[in-house]
Amino acid sequence: MADKNPLTPEEVTELFSEIDASGVLDPTLAKKRTERMREKEAAAKRGDKAALAQLRSEDRASQAKHIDPLSEDDPSGSQVSHTITKTAMAVVIGILVLIVGMQIGYGVMRRLNTANLSESVSVDTVSTALKGGLEWGNGFTQFPLDFSVDEADERTGTVEVTVLDTSSANELELLSNGQIQAAALATNALLNDKIDRVVYNVHAYIDEDSNIQHDSFFGMFPAQGHQSAILTFVWTKSSSNATSIDWKMRIVSMDDTIAERIQKQVNSVSSLIEDPVVSQTKIDEEKAERDLEHRLHGREIFRGGKPDRSPSDLLEQDKKR
Repeated sequence: MADKNPLTPEEVTELFSEIDASGVLDPTLAKKRTERMREKEAAAKRGDKAALAQLRSEDRASQAKHIDPLSEDDPSGSQVSHTITKTAMAVVIGILVLIVGMQIGYGVMRRLNTANLSESVSVDTVSTALKGGLEWGNGFTQFPLDFSVDEADERTGTVEVTVLDTSSANELELLSNGQIQAAALATNALLNDKIDRVVYNVHAYIDEDSNIQHDSFFGMFPAQGHQSAILTFVWTKSSSNATSIDWKMRIVSMDDTIAERIQKQVNSVSSLIEDPVVSQTKIDEEKAERDLEHRLHGREIFRGGKPDRSPSDLLEQDKKR
C-alpha cells in the first residue's frame, strides 16, 4: 500500500476545523472539505491563480467561524475559564435571587395568613394565629406547635389557650418565652372591643425531680416526662373612666418551688456581672439614706423656694434623741 502524501499546514488546519464542539469529526464538514480540496487541485492544475486565491479566502472565512484547535489563544476550542466564571456567577446570583424571592414570598404569605384577632375572635381565628404566628413589635412571634384553644368567644369576651413548651430549658426561659407569647396574643385579642380577658396557660414536660425537659438536637430527640402546668398569664382589659382603658397582666399558678428556681437562675446570670452578696450593713445604710431623703422633703416640693430642712439639722435632731 503506497504511502499517502503528508498534509500541508493549511490542510491540517482545515481538517481540524471540521471538528464540532464535542470533539467529533462532523461527516458533513468532511464531505465539504473533500469537495473543496478537489476544487483546489483542479484550479491548481489549470493554473487559475485567481480561482485558487478565491477558494483559499473562502476557506479562511469559513475556518474563522469554527473551532480552531491550533489557535494559541484557545487551543481547546472553548474559553473554559471564562465559561466556568460565568457559570459560577450565574449560579451564585441565581441562588441569591431564589433566597430573596423565597423570603419575600414567605413574608407575604405569612402576613396574608395571619389572623386579625382585632376584627374577629373565634376558635378558628385563634387557631390560625397560633399556627402561623402573630406580628409583635418589629418582629414575628411564633407559638409552640402543640396547643389547644380552650375558649374563644366574643359573647363571653374570653380567649383561653393552652400551649406545651418543649423548647425552654428551664423555668426562667419558660417565663421569658411565655410572657412574650402571651403579650403578643393578648395585644392582638384585646384590641377587639368584644374581648376583655385573655388566658395563656403554659405546660411543660418535667422529670421525677420536677426539672423541665426540652427537645434536643433540633427536635430529633423530643422531650420526655410528665406533662404539668407551670405558669398562667392572665391579661384583662377594663375601663377606669370614659376616656381611659386599663390593661393588666397577672401571672398565676407560680408556686414557691418555681419562684425559688427562677430566682436562683436569675442570680446565676447576674452573678457573672456583679457580686450577689449583700451585707446587712449595706442594707441598713441604704435604708437610712432613703429615710433621710424622705425627711428632707418639706413644703418647698409643693410651693418651691428654699428647702425648710437641711441634712445638718436632721442629723442634729437625731443626736439629741
